[in-house]
Amino acid sequence: MFFGHIFLHFLLMLQVLVPHSNGERNCRHILYKNCFRMRAGVNLLRGCDTDKYCCPEPEMYLPHVTCGKSRTQPTKGREPVPNEFPWMAMLLYGHKYNSSEKLLPKCGGSLINNWHVLTAAHCVEYPFVENPFALKSVRLGEHDTSTNPDLTVINGISRYTNRYLEIEVDKIIAHEQFNHGKKMINDIALLRLKVPVRYTEAIQPICIPGPHITSSHKRMFQASGWSDMGKGIPSEVLLRSFIPERHPDVCKSNYEFDFGSQICAGGLDGNHTRRGDSGGPLMETVIHENVLVTYASGIVSYGPKTCQQNICKPAFYTKTAYFFDWINLKLQSALIDSGQK
Repeated sequence: MFFGHIFLHFLLMLQVLVPHSNGERNCRHILYKNCFRMRAGVNLLRGCDTDKYCCPEPEMYLPHVTCGKSRTQPTKGREPVPNEFPWMAMLLYGHKYNSSEKLLPKCGGSLINNWHVLTAAHCVEYPFVENPFALKSVRLGEHDTSTNPDLTVINGISRYTNRYLEIEVDKIIAHEQFNHGKKMINDIALLRLKVPVRYTEAIQPICIPGPHITSSHKRMFQASGWSDMGKGIPSEVLLRSFIPERHPDVCKSNYEFDFGSQICAGGLDGNHTRRGDSGGPLMETVIHENVLVTYASGIVSYGPKTCQQNICKPAFYTKTAYFFDWINLKLQSALIDSGQK
């Protein structure tokens, strides 16, 4: 009983440390003991009065209103500012047979609702995931891996951001036809988290474009990740590349390119994704009702390993609009499996 009072006091103090979320509509104010999947833990809850907490509603669909919005003003540097891409996910891998070894980042992903992260199938499928590693968890709200929490300076004022959130992966859903026929075709996967996350300034979902989206093949994308800096060592900080879309005809010479399900982009002026960026979003930001909204138009799939005189061949990205129905089907299946329907 005494321990219970101490624990409750700790939770109440936590509301001072955890900022308010713009996801209040995504919460139920209920008693802590009644929170869906109570093991979500204190990092996912915020006290809203003396005895109730904000418990994340299990979102089994693609959000349309709350997605793709960052509270941080867009920048143009190689290193985005903390929380500029709050949907970025770091995929952490561990030794299959030695749980004491440190988890290592090898791929990226993007949060699409409070249960699921979108990534590339080759980030989770054998033989692309080198033995003896296996995907273990996902880190959200990360920027600089050398510090936790991160220190940021805005308008000359220094402040600490939220601490990152690390959650184990409950289920991996790779596309059933991945790498069948053409190389790396259907390179898409969903990761279901063990617990739902509450949206904060540092953790927000990205939008997924519908199949009706058309393109002139002249878009300017952004890609972000903890890129490999050489010899398999990932960057400590999140990095960004500006990736120009190329006309599909540029990729026509590669018979493995699929016009319907892939995007041809990058390779100009040294702008391309690198090893370690795999699975991360190919981002397109548009103005919708006077608000900047970011879509995961693609998923970093594969590309050239070498460049000549800062010019590379274009890389291939999984076109998410093509897989819109597949994503929704898997989310609906998760809804049925969880008994929430």
